[in-house]
Amino acid sequence: MSYILALLAVVISSLALPQNKGDETKVIAFENLWNQMQINHDAEAMDKMLDSDFVFTDYDGTVMSKAQFLESIRDRSNQLTVEASEEMKLYRHGDTLIVTGATHEKGTLNGRSYQHKGRFTDTWIRQNGIWICIASQLALLSK
Repeated sequence: MSYILALLAVVISSLALPQNKGDETKVIAFENLWNQMQINHDAEAMDKMLDSDFVFTDYDGTVMSKAQFLESIRDRSNQLTVEASEEMKLYRHGDTLIVTGATHEKGTLNGRSYQHKGRFTDTWIRQNGIWICIASQLALLSK
């Protein structure tokens, strides 16, 4: 957990980078950190990246608040061994960045193996100079 918090601190401290490209680099780094936080059940670090009104829509259509999503991160019955994002594309609209990409998850849930491939859309806003995620949605392509 301390490794992820340290890495998150480094990324946040890079706020002095020029906007545009620097912002996009930061958000991609946050996306990759997100994956590690899920693998490591690090809801404390994840909490710092999410807006208080964050909303998450899972593969099965379940909609979660920030508190519910963080609780799902803490849930150790879900043991991820792979959480990878690929083909990420960013779409900028002022202080809003939309990230789309492919995702691959592999792990065990309640002792049963699973593997998902899907697509995601994350919406990030810059608030007081800091990028935070306000919404995330996953779509299942295959199990």
